[in-house]
Amino acid sequence: MRFPTTPPPDHPMSELHLPLPQEHTLPNRLTLLLIPDSRAPRVELRLIIPTAGRAFDEESMVGLAAATARLMTAGTRRRTSFQIEDEADRYGGALSVSANAETALLQAHCLSRFLPPMLDLIADVLLNPTFPQEEVEIDRANTLQRLRLQRTQPDFLADERLRKALFGTHPYHRLAPDEAALQRWQPEHLQAFHAQHYRPAGATLIAVGDFREKQMASLIEAKLGDWHGEPPDNKLPSPPTEPAEKGEHYVPREGSVQSHLMLGTLVPPRSAPDSLELMLGVNLLGGGTNSRLFRTVREQYGYAYSVGASIDHYRRVGAFITQAQTATENTRNALRQIQHEITQLIEKPVPAQELQATKNYLIGRHMLGWITLGGIADRFVQCVVHRLPLDYWHRYPEMVQSISAEAVQHACASYLLPHRMSVVVVGERIP
Repeated sequence: MRFPTTPPPDHPMSELHLPLPQEHTLPNRLTLLLIPDSRAPRVELRLIIPTAGRAFDEESMVGLAAATARLMTAGTRRRTSFQIEDEADRYGGALSVSANAETALLQAHCLSRFLPPMLDLIADVLLNPTFPQEEVEIDRANTLQRLRLQRTQPDFLADERLRKALFGTHPYHRLAPDEAALQRWQPEHLQAFHAQHYRPAGATLIAVGDFREKQMASLIEAKLGDWHGEPPDNKLPSPPTEPAEKGEHYVPREGSVQSHLMLGTLVPPRSAPDSLELMLGVNLLGGGTNSRLFRTVREQYGYAYSVGASIDHYRRVGAFITQAQTATENTRNALRQIQHEITQLIEKPVPAQELQATKNYLIGRHMLGWITLGGIADRFVQCVVHRLPLDYWHRYPEMVQSISAEAVQHACASYLLPHRMSVVVVGERIP
């Protein structure tokens, strides 16, 4: 039996009619982005707090921001953790808070007929968390156990070391809680961080789903109108533009029969003029099973079990990262082949067919992101976090299609130069 060796031709892409959010600003300076969508009796909510992420931890309390976010649903003045979870479940939804590198994100969804009580639950969690001592102790024990497990994993060790190589002492290098700080913090520390950082001015609430715009704005104001305060000054130092440590770095893991390999360098943020060109080049390099790294490093030469490339975006900088898992004896060959493929991107224009296939992949993935209400909400979270225009995703297919092979090559040659790379290997030292 013969199997096809070439994919079927791409079908023409149909036109996608996308909504634009309606913007409102409440008297407490909370911004609302409202997108009515009646396809399903459901509402998706995303609240972005711009100065409550991990980077805002004090040096002596690394991990506090993430703990504060996690434990906001551990209890309020009116509800226990079990009551919060049970109530959200009865509304056909869920509620959680997490801390990213720079921002904190409250995520919730519910059936549209339960929107008023769900907003009341959100307001209670947001304004009145109590951080009960017993919940703090449970979280402390769980986090400590998770941290110790992570430190046995080669991917975690590689990621941790690469962040230090890229960012040096800048807060962006933080990946995990500090174990000593984890033992120190108490409910009063979480309360203080919450009181200082969870403020409405500068925050954005995105709502997508089955509601009427004016009624939704009035309802949110009624529930969150008593939330007041200015955020703290953004005291984050400017991030570096060049890696703090270049060259090769080893994290020994005795007896390991495989290596976890990572390469990285710093690139411009998502809002930079040539960001899309660089993203297209990186996707072509290692964005999926049809990428160059997958076809060569894994399929052609068998140097790695898995391999890929991506960009981690922060507000003011980005991090290009390539990683592979390989047998110890193949580590050096895998590294050489990855470096060769990056050099090819820099030195040679992308063939037209390969360029178009990557464009189709990016646009197709973009269109799939609009299928669900949650996908729509998450698209606009990216606009808010990375300070992109609200019509960014409406123009995205056209912008991607307009990128030339020369523009991709220029962007890659500007930022992915070999002398700007940091290399991390976790495992046995390679010759």
